Amino acid sequence: MNELDAEVVKVGDYVVVQRQNYYKLHKVTANGNLLLGKDQLEMSSIIGRPMWTTYKMEAKVTGKRLYTLLETKEVESLSKDLKSVLPSGLDNRSIIDDGTSQQLSTEDIVGLREAGKSSKEIVGKLIENSKTFQNKTEYSQAKYLKKKEKKYFEYITIRKPTIRLIQDIYFRMDHQKISSLRMDTLAQLLSYSGVNADGLYMVYDSGSQGLPASAMLHRIGAGTNGKLIHMHPGNIPQRTLIQAMNFPEEQLRRMLTVNIYSLIRMYYQGTEQFLEVSKYKAKSDTLNVECIVLESNDTDFTEDVANPKVPKAEAEVKAEGITEDNSSNRAVNSFESKGLKRKLKDAPSHEPPKKPKWLIETQEAVEIMKVTKADGLAIIAKEHPLNIIKGLLPFLGISRPFVIYHSSREPLQETYVALKQRSDVINLRLFANFLRSHQVLPDRTHPDILMSDTGGYLLYGYLVD
Repeated sequence: MNELDAEVVKVGDYVVVQRQNYYKLHKVTANGNLLLGKDQLEMSSIIGRPMWTTYKMEAKVTGKRLYTLLETKEVESLSKDLKSVLPSGLDNRSIIDDGTSQQLSTEDIVGLREAGKSSKEIVGKLIENSKTFQNKTEYSQAKYLKKKEKKYFEYITIRKPTIRLIQDIYFRMDHQKISSLRMDTLAQLLSYSGVNADGLYMVYDSGSQGLPASAMLHRIGAGTNGKLIHMHPGNIPQRTLIQAMNFPEEQLRRMLTVNIYSLIRMYYQGTEQFLEVSKYKAKSDTLNVECIVLESNDTDFTEDVANPKVPKAEAEVKAEGITEDNSSNRAVNSFESKGLKRKLKDAPSHEPPKKPKWLIETQEAVEIMKVTKADGLAIIAKEHPLNIIKGLLPFLGISRPFVIYHSSREPLQETYVALKQRSDVINLRLFANFLRSHQVLPDRTHPDILMSDTGGYLLYGYLVD
């Protein structure tokens, strides 16, 4: 894929739809629509068009808020067009807010929108029927026009997803979905973990929609020698924001997604012993895999992994091959019930069954970890991170950094005290970030009135001999 093809919107890609200061992540489909507030947009016209293209929303059906997109190069600004031709007052002392200044009713305004009037025409009608607009000061008129422009703005811009954009979208929508991981904290996490284009890096994520792994994979880049081992606690990893970045296939192959408990057990027990303990049974028609899954509140799982005599807990986990085989068997039965027969080629009995994807990636990760140590370790945990860092520190190289993120301070304080007692960990530091954005405008610059004080806490250090 060349650079020009990567900048063209294709079916299956993720794009960021921008409407003034509002952003929304959208997956492009052949005939899909996007719900933007109460407006429904037909997004099929952006397919095959380059990123950073601006479109105008044209009403398609009168009486319904359904819009089609027309490509445009110019964007009308209500503040510039209307403000320049309107007189203004000297002060607002004579203006009384009694709710009767606007003569148009709500039904009249809705009728204008359903009639397909442009935003400029609607705001012009509001100004004409306002008793107090011309008496307001120039500053008050600018605020009024900006408020109405935000409500009736009819232009959108298609942008390419970036780490900053998708983090901002999810943080504004619900910061708990990404473990309250703010942008400045994410930047420091990448910096302290030392991620670059070359080397082996490990990341454990238990509930951030894949944002840290996506940021680390983006920093590793494509066409490099870097590798990323993405560990997760459950059977299904969170990869939403990894897919949202539209990484090329070559770059995605540099990341191995594995279950942390399966990875550590296979490393200490070996592949054959791990599969034997996990009751790995292969048949000619189906594949039955039972995987040992350890509870996240175990005291120290590395001791149990190293001693595989008595596993703590066993849970049957179906591999991906099972669902495929079962679905095909159900399809054959349905065909036979309808009188439609299909000839199936039976595989030879001596041929080994196909391994599930999770097993292949786990074996590959174990082989890499036995040859080389990781150059950096990042842990983004919702649970207590002490046992996790104890289990993963043996896989970290000497004089290499590790960084732990948690949305609460107390778990990191306990982890700090436990690591401080070790002789192979130095330069420990626990800190919190405080970020305050500022509004910079002509003749008025001040900090934002509304801001989030949620940024989480970081603990980082170095492993030595």
